[in-house]
Amino acid sequence: MYPERIVCLAAEIPEILYRVGALDRVVGISAYTTRPAEALLLPKVSGFKHGSTQRILQDQPDVAILISGVQKELAAELSEQGVTTLHFNPHRLEDMFHTILLIGNLIGKSDEALAYVDELRQEVDEVRQSAAELPFRPRVYFEEWMDPIIVGTAWVSDLIEIAGGTDVFREKSLAGRHASERVVEADEIVTAAPDIVFASWCGKPFISENFLQRPGYSEIPAVKNEMVFELGSEILQCGPMLIDSLKNIHGIIQTFVRGTF
Repeated sequence: MYPERIVCLAAEIPEILYRVGALDRVVGISAYTTRPAEALLLPKVSGFKHGSTQRILQDQPDVAILISGVQKELAAELSEQGVTTLHFNPHRLEDMFHTILLIGNLIGKSDEALAYVDELRQEVDEVRQSAAELPFRPRVYFEEWMDPIIVGTAWVSDLIEIAGGTDVFREKSLAGRHASERVVEADEIVTAAPDIVFASWCGKPFISENFLQRPGYSEIPAVKNEMVFELGSEILQCGPMLIDSLKNIHGIIQTFVRGTF
């Protein structure tokens, strides 16, 4: 009745299946999977954007789960080969919860998925309540890529706001589903004058020297006060790992605000 052989071609999915008690149904994962530890013993059958459909077909999946428009070509190739695909395209933090619930319904674990979502929502609410006690909300800038300069997607903006910050490019983040819609010029960041800067360059190490050497950046409050931080690439995955990113961002914002007073 329910899928018994699942291929997870996005790094977000194995943790969800693990937490709802269905990791034993997974027969293949993405090479970019980092958690949970139990999933790392499973066969790696694809990268992220690209994968061998022939290799994936060897596992005879009942369903292949993918995430984001980056994987649209891989999803199309699998569909052409007759593989049933579940292709998510999240944009907001709320979409993460919807993903968990839909997967739970698909595999016959709806109660477990609902309980897991309730648990995650409680963790988010705890951070939100803590942030509400801060005396002010610092201005925050998140950089997803450096050339061209691309600001964070909407779920990153949601994390910043929940954690107690004010995302200086929130409107652009919410409107821009595609990276090309979230491009800004270097001088716009100077004008935005963020108190805190976060960066995660899509799996490429953040080179702070390159960031700090941009014209005019020495005048940015975050640069003056040494509040420029690299975040792990997990923040670019719309899965349960975002809760860890949320807590990390909140901790840094708290430290900044308390140090200001």
